[in-house]
Amino acid sequence: MKNRKAERLIVRLKEVDSTNKEAFRLLENNDFVVVSALRQNAGYGRDGNTWVSSEGNIFVSAGKTVPVSVLKNLSLRACYFLFNLLNPYVNGELTIKWPNDIYLNEKKIAGILTETKIKGNIAKAVVGIGVNYYPVPVEGSACLYNCISLSRKEVELKIVDSIDSVFSEKPKKEEILEILDRNSFLKKGERVTFFSSQEKFNGNFTGYSEDFGIKVLVGGKEHIFFSGEVKKLRKN
Repeated sequence: MKNRKAERLIVRLKEVDSTNKEAFRLLENNDFVVVSALRQNAGYGRDGNTWVSSEGNIFVSAGKTVPVSVLKNLSLRACYFLFNLLNPYVNGELTIKWPNDIYLNEKKIAGILTETKIKGNIAKAVVGIGVNYYPVPVEGSACLYNCISLSRKEVELKIVDSIDSVFSEKPKKEEILEILDRNSFLKKGERVTFFSSQEKFNGNFTGYSEDFGIKVLVGGKEHIFFSGEVKKLRKN
């Protein structure tokens, strides 16, 4: 089913390979699209990792043609958007895990995948949001069922209706940083393991930089990283 709202194309599908891929396809002939699906048969996350896409969960992608300046901190703006959308309705501790996940009571319930195709000063940007509503898709994650006062359909509609805000250069950086600091999955001083494509090491999480990099203290020296993966170091 397709319909237009406020100059954007909204597409709701029963099944698709990937809502992100479909958003890119639709951007060939549209400037702003939102795609949702009941199922993905080839869903994926960061670094091409498989995203288990069980029916009953939520899969929404928004794509827009934007100036490249809008791309800065896009993943964290999407986390900020999703955190603020869910938090008033959730029973439990909702947190943001740098750089692109939402956790509930220490377990992952949502992930963000941003992808771009850039030509000159213009980009086709797609923000994909996957939310575990029900069932739990993989062991060790969680779902919102019984932890939120909204139905699956209500959550999806709220995301579809307001996801365009992730492409706005508002809110200000300071507002996002305040929410990130206050609701961080990682707590200052915690031992963490940091991974990147080139290195892996243990250190202490010390916070976030003004440009949303993660700060890790290693051997008495503080390092700032803008990409990679970080996990809490399990206590023996």
